[in-house]
Amino acid sequence: MVTKSNLKKDIPVKLDLELKKKIDEFISKGENRFDYPSVKNFVDKAVLKMLKEVENG
Repeated sequence: MVTKSNLKKDIPVKLDLELKKKIDEFISKGENRFDYPSVKNFVDKAVLKMLKEVENG
């Protein structure tokens, strides 16, 4: 059951090492450093964008 207090917590997710390496390389280049200050931030934004695209079909 999801409670209100559970919604505010971050849930750790393990990433494939090669995927994490690719994300690290991407976010360390040029303007990406400012748009995505961390791997978590990149993953959060990428997943949110993908979910919006899927929902809007």
